[in-house]
Amino acid sequence: MADPFLYPFRTMRITQRYDGKTSHLPHTTGNPRDYPIDEGGADGERDGCYAVTDWIVRRVWGVGTKGVNTLWVESANRVRLADGTTDFVTMQLTHSNDADLQSLCEGQCIRKGRVLCREGTDGASGNHLHLSVGRGFFSGGGWVKNSCGKWVLTTTGGALKPEAAFWLDPHFTQVLDDAGLPFRRLAKSRRCNRFRVAVPLLNVRTGPGLNYAAKPFAALSADAQKQIKALVGTACDGFVKGVVFTVQTVRDGWAKTPSGWVCLRYCEACL
Repeated sequence: MADPFLYPFRTMRITQRYDGKTSHLPHTTGNPRDYPIDEGGADGERDGCYAVTDWIVRRVWGVGTKGVNTLWVESANRVRLADGTTDFVTMQLTHSNDADLQSLCEGQCIRKGRVLCREGTDGASGNHLHLSVGRGFFSGGGWVKNSCGKWVLTTTGGALKPEAAFWLDPHFTQVLDDAGLPFRRLAKSRRCNRFRVAVPLLNVRTGPGLNYAAKPFAALSADAQKQIKALVGTACDGFVKGVVFTVQTVRDGWAKTPSGWVCLRYCEACL
């Protein structure tokens, strides 16, 4: 059975609807059209956009140039959309910073649970992601200028309104502001505050950033120590690949765990 196409942020704070007069209205009134929203996440932080299905990178544009950074991804499998249909989808994300996109390349697979990219300020005055979604596969160059002069998403099946595309799982996404859009909630969902390490070794730090000291094995929680020994057979300073941990809070892409702080960029959600 196809996975539900979940809203891909841990916090929903939509700062502009697709019919917003700040900049989005020409997207919806021109020909062709798409239906973008601006997601601001937890205010003052740079939230990640999670892969709620396996994605294939189709195009990365703007990194290191004067263009506005944009990422296009296409689902590797069909997903169950909120409008009741099942199909492949393509998503466009704009405004991430160079550091979030420079390691991505066409054809790369980003597995379910990983972070695709984070909110950024490339071409924007404040951290957010401009998000559009369409039914079907990546088409042409991924976008085209419409009759109102806006670059809009192009897919083989046409643009989707976000409330027709995304299911809202309240156990994954905290809603601060849905901008009045009628998102459908999953009838059955499970709490998702557990993540799995996806790299060979991940430092656990005393605070949310690289400037904080890494913790030794002895300073990790008893559960983490037990998992590490079971996975690699010996003590290790940091989380090894496969360690599962509970997130207590998130700050600017860093998660506080019972053992300390880890960077979520190198982890995947246990969706």
